[in-house]
Amino acid sequence: MDGGSAVVSLCVPLLAIEVGGSYDDLGALRATHALTYAVGAFFLGRLADRVGYQRAMAACCLAMTVIYLGYYRVDAVAQLFGLALLTGLGLAAFWPSVQAWLGREQNRAGLRRAIGGFNMSWSLGLIVGPGVAGALYAAYADFSFVLAAILAAALCVAITLVRVRESAPVELEEESASIAAARRFLPVAWIANFATFFATGVIRALFPKLATDLGVATEHLGYLMALIGVAQFTAFTLVARSDRWQFKLWPLALVQLCALAGLCALAFGDSLFVFAVGLLLHGLLIGFTFTSSGFYSLHSLSPAGRRIGFHEAILGSGNLVGPLLGGLAGEHIGARAPYLLAAGVIAVAMVMQWMYLRRNK
Repeated sequence: MDGGSAVVSLCVPLLAIEVGGSYDDLGALRATHALTYAVGAFFLGRLADRVGYQRAMAACCLAMTVIYLGYYRVDAVAQLFGLALLTGLGLAAFWPSVQAWLGREQNRAGLRRAIGGFNMSWSLGLIVGPGVAGALYAAYADFSFVLAAILAAALCVAITLVRVRESAPVELEEESASIAAARRFLPVAWIANFATFFATGVIRALFPKLATDLGVATEHLGYLMALIGVAQFTAFTLVARSDRWQFKLWPLALVQLCALAGLCALAFGDSLFVFAVGLLLHGLLIGFTFTSSGFYSLHSLSPAGRRIGFHEAILGSGNLVGPLLGGLAGEHIGARAPYLLAAGVIAVAMVMQWMYLRRNK
């Protein structure tokens, strides 16, 4: 699913540029997708608890097959806005269902392993997708969206036919202390996750245009964007092997400081190497904050659909506000301004996290 989504995510800005899109349009497109995703995840996370996670995932994949095929016939920016709205709503039924399903009846150690495997799998999609998309769009632009539709259709068939063998329930009452700690750290992780995906939305919506304006070839752009997935995968692998990062603020603060340096590299750099460093650092940030937010949301005695839906809604909110404000900054201040704006949001989020934990010791 994320492999196909990554193909579309990279190709939509390139398609928008071809049909006359501006910085404002690119930011608004990402924001439209994020708005429907955030609202949809908030409500559909609860619904998945009732109708069944597997059924919700299959319906989403069927919808995405049709939506991705719609990109094949786009010849105006206005059409892209309608498809962005539908794409966000369709995916909002998928990711909360997957995460709530994998976290059901899991103790602390099992949840860490389950989240680690899940995160590494979708990161592989983000590694392969942009790398394939850049070269594919340069050679056969329209087929990029057909490929995403084929992947979604195949996934719908697989989810419908596969028979899942549920594991036996585990006793969670004995982990009441760690569950209470997870409840305390959950707002901290949500704040970090919002800031992270504010910056992610800026990068994914606007960096393709900055790179194109600087003369970066489409193939090289695809490889650069794939570095985010490489760094995410590395972070997910490391986090899945240890629980020492849990219930501590300093690991979260460290990766956010590294991300600030990475955003400054994008704001002031002008070479492929500098851009690569900045994108790698940002990928590490996504890997850590996403895992933290997911773990603290799922580590509970009650069904997780509502909390993981809120986790995804916060992610979508960052993806909404980031491209929207970043697009305005890029259009009216300068092409590098969005990355400094994103750095400022992360810095403010770090202060809020420290203040919250200080008041709630």
